[in-house]
Amino acid sequence: MRNFVQMGERLELNVGTGKKSGDPVEVGSLIGVCVTDADANGNAVVATQGVFLLSVTANDGTNNVAVNQGDPLYFDSASGTINKNSTNTLFGYALQPVASGATATIEVKLAAK
Repeated sequence: MRNFVQMGERLELNVGTGKKSGDPVEVGSLIGVCVTDADANGNAVVATQGVFLLSVTANDGTNNVAVNQGDPLYFDSASGTINKNSTNTLFGYALQPVASGATATIEVKLAAK
């Protein structure tokens, strides 16, 4: 197959300057976690698949609500936070709980795109 480029598990994307390795990001409709710090041009290698330890806030954008294992999580690109506000972009799925109103670092499985 001569047109195969790569598996797509890690992509070099323009995430904007200031992003650090471990930061969740959204580029267009793609979500992922920076593997490298963004360079001076805002480019970084981004993992688009896998499970990552990420900070999650147990809030739906209006109310404090618990995060349960398997719950969908969403990325608020304006604030850079992950929560249960479904008006934002689907980011992944909680693999651990977070008490209502709390913020905790938990395992998150990235949503497949």
